[in-house]
Amino acid sequence: MTIQFEPTRSYVYKAARYELLPHIAEIVRDRGDELFLLREVSKRLLSETYTPEQLEIRIKKATSDVTEKMSNIFGFYIPFLAEGLRVFENLGSGQFRNISIDEELAEADAVATDIDSNDSGIIYAYSFPSIMKNDGKFPIKVGLTTTGDTDARVKQQCKQTCCFEYPLVIKTWEVQRVAAIEDAIHSTLEARGSKCKAPGTEWFDTTLEEIETIVMFVQPTARPVSRS
Repeated sequence: MTIQFEPTRSYVYKAARYELLPHIAEIVRDRGDELFLLREVSKRLLSETYTPEQLEIRIKKATSDVTEKMSNIFGFYIPFLAEGLRVFENLGSGQFRNISIDEELAEADAVATDIDSNDSGIIYAYSFPSIMKNDGKFPIKVGLTTTGDTDARVKQQCKQTCCFEYPLVIKTWEVQRVAAIEDAIHSTLEARGSKCKAPGTEWFDTTLEEIETIVMFVQPTARPVSRS
């Protein structure tokens, strides 16, 4: 968990929205349209994330002296946010299911997943404003697209991975053999111990300068794409 723990309702809200829900979405993604009980998935994740003592902490309501267990507050916020943010479809009686999304861009990119292919494309690096730093390393996702529309690809990808903040595409490069270039970047960063320990793939604790150095070393003819 990257959000520092504190026994407050504000913490529960932020943890549920920005960390637990994305993790739950990752857990149930492969279930497709299959119904699932969100409370069961949530309860298991909470027990893996917090100690019993933390979940038993009682927190006052904002407008009264009445207290609630932290586990109960999580139990309210997780389904509330899951439905309100359209992460899952609420079918009633505690049952939810994934919301189907358009995967046309992902299918288009599938032609470049073979690192031996000669397909040209775009390497992109993006992150979120709340975790970006002016100095030093921060989590950056490095991916590829063969559609030519990086913003659409990133937007579609964030729908799949349950993002709750608008991503910022930091830089893009036009390259040949795009899948091989992406693989080289990932392998180099992983060998340097930069791979983030988080749900999903392709996230690295790095800098834009480090990524660009690898891109230009692997393919000196790579061309940065100007962004308006």
